[in-house]
Amino acid sequence: MTEQINYKVLARKYRPKKFAELVGQESLIKIITNAINNDRLAHAYILTGVRGVGKTTTARLISMSINCKERDNNSFEPCGKCNSCKSTGYDNNLDVIEMDAASNTGVDDIRQIIDNVKYKPTFSKYKIFIIDEVHMLSKNAFNALLKTLEEPPEHVKFIFATTEVKKIPITVLSRCQRFDLHRIENKVLSDHLMKISNLEKVEIDPDAISLIVRSADGSVRDGLSLLDQAITNQKNKIDAKSITNMLGLADREKIFNLIEKILEGNLEISLKYYKELYEIGADINHIFEELLNVVHFLVQMKISSNLKDDIYIPEFERIKGFELSSKIKLNNLNIIWQVLYKGFKELQNGSHLFQHGEMIIIRIIYLFDGPNPEDLLKKLENDQNNKDISKSNTQIKKNEIENDKIINFSNNNFKNIDDKTTEQNIQIKDFRQFVEMFFKNREGLIHTKLYNDVALISFKEGEITLNTSKIKDSYFNKTVSKLISKWTGRIWQIHSSTSNLGKSLYEEDILNQQKEIELMKNHHGIKKILNEFSNSKIHAITELTEVNKNNEEITGIRSKKEK
Repeated sequence: MTEQINYKVLARKYRPKKFAELVGQESLIKIITNAINNDRLAHAYILTGVRGVGKTTTARLISMSINCKERDNNSFEPCGKCNSCKSTGYDNNLDVIEMDAASNTGVDDIRQIIDNVKYKPTFSKYKIFIIDEVHMLSKNAFNALLKTLEEPPEHVKFIFATTEVKKIPITVLSRCQRFDLHRIENKVLSDHLMKISNLEKVEIDPDAISLIVRSADGSVRDGLSLLDQAITNQKNKIDAKSITNMLGLADREKIFNLIEKILEGNLEISLKYYKELYEIGADINHIFEELLNVVHFLVQMKISSNLKDDIYIPEFERIKGFELSSKIKLNNLNIIWQVLYKGFKELQNGSHLFQHGEMIIIRIIYLFDGPNPEDLLKKLENDQNNKDISKSNTQIKKNEIENDKIINFSNNNFKNIDDKTTEQNIQIKDFRQFVEMFFKNREGLIHTKLYNDVALISFKEGEITLNTSKIKDSYFNKTVSKLISKWTGRIWQIHSSTSNLGKSLYEEDILNQQKEIELMKNHHGIKKILNEFSNSKIHAITELTEVNKNNEEITGIRSKKEK
């Protein structure tokens, strides 16, 4: 009975009590702790990130640290022993007021905070208001908070936490310091879960940890909750099979076997494996979600072959993934992923899911006429040396095989694959070259939007983050990704961000031209003209790179006449 009363779930039991215990947020810790050490604390902070990465925990740690009675002047860590630290940890500190905005959304709730602000803290240095899921506040509630948030008393600090920062009015964001808490990397989360397992004296297989990490999707809390559930089910020994059964996931090995038969073009065995997964209780949506994940994994293996040595990926997946990825071209994997994704979206709102799943598998297999299109072409070329076939007939047969790769099914998006793009990867070095690809390929509308309305946040080969807040088309990123992937022969990931740090190419060009105009104004000859014609201004600078041939001929004629 005593054990039941004292029992705490792992997410609460191992909740960080010091900044050093926060998992995977090193950059945030460095900035916050420097502010505490240097006594340069802002009056309001916004902590944003996905669920379970430590937003509320960080808010409490800040509260504990700045109100700690026994904290060393040279340290930012709360002592954890004084009354202020203990009461904050137990959520009963009178000077640290936590409010859940999901259930307190109105103006009256905010007025209680505003009325409370004018009173000094009872025992602590600061009175701290922590508002969780702050984006849930109503528009009027945000407006009521604005004046207090802009000029709070010196003894008041606000800390907001949210998973939906884009829903917070810009007037509120501009009055706060914002910190983005990142998803936890797989390696970091794996190490953390293994450490907790050792503390709990539980033996767990690395493959089981990998399955938990994959399901947690970068959330420490979700990972600990799944580990807690696994310990409850299996007690002292946890293997991958028990995690698979617990999560209701399709067996990963069976998924790889299914993908293998699909890539081989073996329809009968593919449908047999699919039916077996269904009969052992795997959800249809989960099956196709796992198929998407495996195809994406094969793409990653194709791009970065060193993944086969990554110890945080189950050994079977590494070996099988490398074997399968070496047998198919990157562009073909891209096409298969697109068909799978379209089918997966259809399943979300469909009926007769099992039959629908069978048709998706058939759709993928009959994208290609045979096990491996590349092998068929090689076979044709070898046969040419042994048979008396004319060059033109050979070319016709090659074209027939290429055309048979794609059949007439409901998704017509893959009918116009450029053969040249399939055979070679085009390197794109920067965002300007990326945007120019749309101009060269006559996608004028998308090119205009990318040039004028999109701000670049980060760029690397194969992955771009953009601020697309001005774009109303919800399929814009998907369309851009699909086109650029087809043209370059490799998969591109396009992410959206609400960051205001980037500029559009249009804005960059305007700034660059303004700089050029300022330099031009200092030119001796230009200065003379501007002084002589006081109302004249330099509006733009255009570089003449081409000479009109007709003008050149006319100039030549005139020169001859003058002579």
